Amino acid sequence: MKKVRKIGIFNNKGGVAKTTSVINLAYSLQKHDYKVLVVDCDTQENCFTFFMSRKDTSNILPTDYKNIHHTTWERYTSIDEQKQAEFNYILFDLPPTISEEVKQIIHHCTVVYVPTILGEFEISGLKKVTDEIHKQNVRLGGVFVTMYQAQNDDEIIEEFRRVLQNRLMKTVIPYSKTVRESQKAGLPIEAYFYEKGVPRTQTSWKIVNAYENLANEIMEANGHENNV
Repeated sequence: MKKVRKIGIFNNKGGVAKTTSVINLAYSLQKHDYKVLVVDCDTQENCFTFFMSRKDTSNILPTDYKNIHHTTWERYTSIDEQKQAEFNYILFDLPPTISEEVKQIIHHCTVVYVPTILGEFEISGLKKVTDEIHKQNVRLGGVFVTMYQAQNDDEIIEEFRRVLQNRLMKTVIPYSKTVRESQKAGLPIEAYFYEKGVPRTQTSWKIVNAYENLANEIMEANGHENNV
């Protein structure tokens, strides 16, 4: 049975692009011929609704992308290990809270990555998140910055680097107004750009390149090669 990488994307603060990151990470990973299962653990089911291609009562549902399937946490708990092993990566989109159920999901993961925006109060909040990950005896893969705007965030990101040191990942996800547009269209950002015919030379592709870099960091850290 092959090793499945069970990756949680978690922060107990909302509005830090957890769901956006799960969607676009899944898209980047599947481009490398890895099979990905996305598990929506939030009762709002935004991620589950995004990938929904047809109504179904199955525990594992298809999406419009051959290598991406999706489900909810409730359905996932009925999936046996043999079925889970069909996937290279299982991505868990966790809600912004530290409930007993969330602790259970974190404990189930192989590794957890924490998206964060840059702000004066974020560093102290991150300690609570990383402490909980360690309490669940799960590896912290790293913290990655989302919605970065150089004109506003250059100074504070240096403070994050000083405090977090090697826990802060190399990849920084830039702010992009395209996120809202692509989600409204029901497409990962790269697929949205292809549909709209946006040339790769445009600066708007920076966010796509950033998620590809984030996927590469995660693949390297979890013993998978870049197959493309």
